[in-house]
Amino acid sequence: MTDHRDPPDEPWEPLDPFDELIDLTGEEPLRPLEDPAIPAATPPRSPLLTGLIVALLLVVVSIAFFQFLRQDPAENGAGGTTIPATTSAVTTDPGTGTTEPGTTEPPTTTLPSVPGDFDPYEAEGDPIDLADLTLAVDGVGPIEFGRPARQAVGRLVASLGEPEADTGPVVSTGAYGTCPGEMERIVRWGVFAAIVVVDPNGDETFAGYRLDLNYVENLDEVPTVEMNTLSGLRLGESVFNLEQVYSLFDLSYEVVEGFGITFQLRSANTSNLLLWGPVTSDQSEGTVLGIYAPDACGRFQ
Repeated sequence: MTDHRDPPDEPWEPLDPFDELIDLTGEEPLRPLEDPAIPAATPPRSPLLTGLIVALLLVVVSIAFFQFLRQDPAENGAGGTTIPATTSAVTTDPGTGTTEPGTTEPPTTTLPSVPGDFDPYEAEGDPIDLADLTLAVDGVGPIEFGRPARQAVGRLVASLGEPEADTGPVVSTGAYGTCPGEMERIVRWGVFAAIVVVDPNGDETFAGYRLDLNYVENLDEVPTVEMNTLSGLRLGESVFNLEQVYSLFDLSYEVVEGFGITFQLRSANTSNLLLWGPVTSDQSEGTVLGIYAPDACGRFQ
């Protein structure tokens, strides 16, 4: 059996769960989320803007540093060029072929002086017939390489007459087979050029020759075009004749810078170079354009 309860004296009203909440209708202000007394935080800067400011500062510092180191051109003499006491150099190791940076004193290069005038060669000795001025590995007819140029070239003057051109002592470029940077003297009669090397003391030595069709445009009345080798080869002959004349020698063809295709005549016994010169082609119909003695660089000094 349950206990009997009397109904309440006052009418019952249901409880409102939202009774204590703030009215959100907008009539009452919202409670502030932070303390208004704390100052607002500064918004972070853009990374792009920060980088730009740093870059500008670096540029300004670099310009100021450059201006500080820069010297007045007037203090460096004429032209405003300063030559440093030492220069950075690259050294090549001959064994490995590698290069290593280093520091070395500036090289001092003194080129031989070129005289404003010179003494021409004068005829000396008895003249030699053109047919006897044969081109060989060691000279021209009886005129041997290594003889003083006054005697050797003087004999050529006695045989061929006054030369058409004489450079006098000049600095070699290597074009005539002498050592580049040293002194040479080239004396020419038509298609024939005598090569003279000049040592630092001024002594002149007959050292080589070159016979070349390109030295003269008009070959009419040019006696030296008739000069030939000891075996009988002449300028203008065919490569077929070249190979027939030197069938017992080691004959090959090589491309040489500045000359194109050249024939290279070597001894079959020693492989020493005897003669060489440019040709239009290494085929039978090719033409011999030049007949040269071996290069004179380093042979007579």
